[in-house]
Amino acid sequence: MHRMKIGLVAAAVLLALTVCEYVLVTDPLKDSATRDVEDQVGRAQRLHSELARLEALDFTNLVATLGRRAGLPAVFDRADETARRQAAFEECESINAKLAVQRKADIVLIADAQGKVIARDLNVNAMFGEDIRSQFPAVDVALKGVAAGGVASLSNRMVEIAAAPLSKGDGKLLGVLMVGYAVTARDAQSRRDQLGADIGYFFQGQVQTSSFVEGHGTEAKEDGNKTHALNAALFPAQGSKPGVEALEKGLPTGSFRVSLDGQDFLAVAAPLHAQERHAGFVVLQSLFRAEATASETGTRILTFGLLAILVALSAAVMTASRFIKPLDQIELGVAEIINGNIDYTFKPVGPDFEGLSNSLNVMLARLLGREEPNEDAVDEEENEGQRWQSDQMVVDEIPTSALNTQMSADPAVMALGSENEGAYYPRLFSEYLTALKAAGRPTKGLSVQMFTAKLRLIEGGLKQKWKCKQVRFRVSQKGDEVTLRPVPVF
Repeated sequence: MHRMKIGLVAAAVLLALTVCEYVLVTDPLKDSATRDVEDQVGRAQRLHSELARLEALDFTNLVATLGRRAGLPAVFDRADETARRQAAFEECESINAKLAVQRKADIVLIADAQGKVIARDLNVNAMFGEDIRSQFPAVDVALKGVAAGGVASLSNRMVEIAAAPLSKGDGKLLGVLMVGYAVTARDAQSRRDQLGADIGYFFQGQVQTSSFVEGHGTEAKEDGNKTHALNAALFPAQGSKPGVEALEKGLPTGSFRVSLDGQDFLAVAAPLHAQERHAGFVVLQSLFRAEATASETGTRILTFGLLAILVALSAAVMTASRFIKPLDQIELGVAEIINGNIDYTFKPVGPDFEGLSNSLNVMLARLLGREEPNEDAVDEEENEGQRWQSDQMVVDEIPTSALNTQMSADPAVMALGSENEGAYYPRLFSEYLTALKAAGRPTKGLSVQMFTAKLRLIEGGLKQKWKCKQVRFRVSQKGDEVTLRPVPVF
């Protein structure tokens, strides 16, 4: 069942009630509503300009702070070019990992004093040696010793960037650190929630993204039709072009009407930053909604609106209580199992899904070869100290740097890699079980199916991490500690 079905029905009811009252709006009140919307759009434009200025300043200061990291000057101390590129790549990755706490950057790069790329994140070879001063003007400014920000194009996407000079303690300029974030529909939607007005961003004569969405909840995505229509309104083939006017004058335009998918909006376009002549934004407010709320029969609108809201809230609460919350709990349980917790047991989550929870428990028990749960005892906690738990399977840590692709030539490794899975898993399980017993570790409930299932999950993660053909294991025992030592086969 579609999760938002009840919400969509409630929204349809609200729309019908609103339209019924809309017909009662008179021309004078519509004019008043239009003036109110014009004021709202003007305030939204001014607020956005101020927020953009402050955020650009904060972003530039952040990159300038990152540029003072102790490891960055050391990059330029490497005499060997390969070592210098690798060190720069590692610094870019480290910086982006730090930024990812808030939001991962779309590009982090280090350039030399001539504006040529040493390395960027993601791929040590990408953009190497490119002179990026013309593509990213902020880099050219930073090479003069001043941190700067701006807007540029990266892979045909509008990107906000900031660049900061890198220097030694004596002030000698070494190069530039640059960080960039692509402007996305999610950014536009977040700004819409702040301003209370829809917004679109344009760059180099093309609308890049907007806050308009189609669909609801997790299914929502940018409404491409409205974004395309907005582009046609800002940069028409003939007549006045508000987007060009705003950028050429470096000032906000007056308010103008835009029709998007049959809805009328009032809009104001402006440069994204005071000195920016290539990027801008447009804020829009729906005249339809404003004029509807200006109905002469305000009491009736309030009555119908409250009724529709109550219907929507009741439907949402009923759906969440009856269906969505239990389903979310079951999904969380499935995620636990996917992430390797094969000991997980589904608890009853409501009368509608009690049978499903029990069926999932029985299915897991049969797949993993463990005892089927008693339906009346699902909530009872077992004595975990006497039973084997999947988190007891400890795998020795092997750093990626310690891997040697020549290991696959070792006869013992070759024999282990060529061993048939039908014999390998039972043999390894037998050795593991024997080691657990010898170490006095609990083995109750451990089966070859559970052992194999857990081991395959670990194998998959290590294969992806090490980029090897397969991963096999050997049982290792030190005192009462029993571990599995991975053996990569390249």
